Amino acid sequence: MTYKVLFLNPLSDYIDGLRAATPEGFSLTVLPPEATEAEMIREAADADFVVSGVEVPEAVFRAAKRAKFVQYMSSGYGQLPLETLDELGIPVAQMKTHSISVGEHAITLLLTVLRRIPASMRLLREGKWRPDLDETSYGELYGKTVGIVGLGNIGRWIGRIVSQGFGAQVIYYDRAEIPMTVAELIPAAPVPLDELMSRADVVCLSLPLNDGSAGLIGREQLALMKPSGVLVNVGRGEVLDETALIEALREGRIAGAGLDVYAREPLDTASELLSLPNAVCTPHMAGVGWENVQRRIATVWRNIHAVLDGEEPSGVITRVRRIDAE
Repeated sequence: MTYKVLFLNPLSDYIDGLRAATPEGFSLTVLPPEATEAEMIREAADADFVVSGVEVPEAVFRAAKRAKFVQYMSSGYGQLPLETLDELGIPVAQMKTHSISVGEHAITLLLTVLRRIPASMRLLREGKWRPDLDETSYGELYGKTVGIVGLGNIGRWIGRIVSQGFGAQVIYYDRAEIPMTVAELIPAAPVPLDELMSRADVVCLSLPLNDGSAGLIGREQLALMKPSGVLVNVGRGEVLDETALIEALREGRIAGAGLDVYAREPLDTASELLSLPNAVCTPHMAGVGWENVQRRIATVWRNIHAVLDGEEPSGVITRVRRIDAE
């Protein structure tokens, strides 16, 4: 028997790798991003497995009545029709391979702000070598208190890096209950959100977007931060009130910010965030990297084999977590 694996709305970086890694007994059908909804529905009708990029119409998932499993290629799944996917009665999984790259990117943003790298490069381009160097405006991460808002996979990786690599103290806030074994491994201490915002030298946001996180960090929370505090967001842009952040940066009420995600993407080139000297911005790129591409490709086939073996694939977001083995 040959299983049909349908790849919908694919990112080009993954197509060749998925094809090359296709095991014996599977056939991979790739529909390009320009495929019509009707074409996707037709191909989904006899698919045994679906690998989905973003922005796949709900009707396509409904048409995949033979599918045993859906692998979503992104980590954030706010765009998915979860109620419909629950109705399918099969496991649907997000990607959980990006924690390393996002965690490293968060640290890169943080150190770039602390060390004032953009300002130093600008001065060098202007032919200025350490003019009136003010050493009090540069910071170290060593010994700082890092507050992580959202101690999921990404937050845990950030916590490991800053605690084990930089000797930082880690505190965290999360609405979900975090197993003590996880918190102790980092180690990290749970605190209320307001306490985190006021105690932390660095606040790292690594939250997914949901009803509980939207607008969580607003003007009131930012006002609690230290004037020397730095905020980093590698979660979702809608978690943070950007207008309030811009005001805090412009008025010097916090020292700086490093952002990879925004309330509206792509970020408007007229945004003040791009002109503020104490803000470092990147274009939602924290999770990218060739190593992560390889991890995601391996995850697709590993999860498909898990389903066929009657096991639970990693990253399941639906009520149904596994199906009976054939």
